[in-house]
Amino acid sequence: MTTARIEARKGSRLSLESIVFKDIIGQEQAIAVLKNAVTSERLPGTYLFTGPASVGKSTAARAMAQALNCTGERDDLSDGCGACYSCKAIAEGTQPDVRSAAPSGPSRMLRIPQFWPRDGVKDHPADRAMLRDLHYAPVRSKKRVFIIEETEAFNDDTANSLLKVLEEPPPYALFILTATSEGSVLPTIASRSQTVRFRRIDIPTIESIIAQKPGVDADHARFFASYSEGQIGVALRMVETPGLIAVRETILDIASDLTGGAPQIQAFKIADELRKAADKSLGKKDETSEGPRTALTRAIDMLLLWYGDLLRIRVAPESASLVNRDRSSQMHMHAPHFEAESLRQAARILLDTRRYIERNANAQVALEAAAMQLLSLPRAR
Repeated sequence: MTTARIEARKGSRLSLESIVFKDIIGQEQAIAVLKNAVTSERLPGTYLFTGPASVGKSTAARAMAQALNCTGERDDLSDGCGACYSCKAIAEGTQPDVRSAAPSGPSRMLRIPQFWPRDGVKDHPADRAMLRDLHYAPVRSKKRVFIIEETEAFNDDTANSLLKVLEEPPPYALFILTATSEGSVLPTIASRSQTVRFRRIDIPTIESIIAQKPGVDADHARFFASYSEGQIGVALRMVETPGLIAVRETILDIASDLTGGAPQIQAFKIADELRKAADKSLGKKDETSEGPRTALTRAIDMLLLWYGDLLRIRVAPESASLVNRDRSSQMHMHAPHFEAESLRQAARILLDTRRYIERNANAQVALEAAAMQLLSLPRAR
């Protein structure tokens, strides 16, 4: 089994593949802590898994649930077998003693009705509240495991409703919370939890995993790995996004136009082409939770990698390790036309544009302004 489905959540196509501790790559220290706890049976009432998004926190939480509740034959009693009824049901989200909650709705908040039964809440029916039967022992498991994702999304009311439970859960219950950092969680929550830290995974490791995927060549594997910035889930979701490789080619053609000396009058046309290219990566509405702004920020990130490569060539042409190495000859042709400071300015323009779009600015206007500024950058003489 591979890590091909790590962190396939957050609204994307959920995997039914069972991933156990031994399948999780790049988090050896965190996994060692968890396996030791399983073996020694010295578990806190509440764990807090911290680290960047898409590095394996939620995957590890489910692997922990499998390790604690596995009913299959296995040599390593600190890990799940991945094949028994319990392991498969946990992976599929159908094991009644393992439940999860994540931010929902436009506000992306964790709300009280997700945890405690409240009548008349359409989005969160009372019979589906996570803790509706907390005080009953497991039905067919050793431990009841409650996974709460992105706990920085707690508001005070929701957090306060859980404080006593997190401090003194029933002996058969384990809470696993995830967050980007300990500091992003309310102190009242963090103080009741044992923290396990997850880290970004090195780019060569992600690259080697991506290269094993069908239809992904070495150049694309390097690109997706570099784009992910150590977040393996980001790289895997991109690989599994239909048509994204073709979209990348279009965006790099646009990048070539931006750095190839196109006249400023082309700014509006280039901005429109960029938006249309980004939209093509969205897929069908029932396949992804991404919206047009997410697709646009991804396209901008691809442009950032292009300008980053140009800067590497400009500063150290002989030793430059390029992200877009399949476009090496094209970039070596463009790079000499810019001073290093102009390329740094291009990065600042794109980062500002990304921030404007994330803050709900008019995306088309932001793209047009960025294209105009990029085409206006001073060129080397």
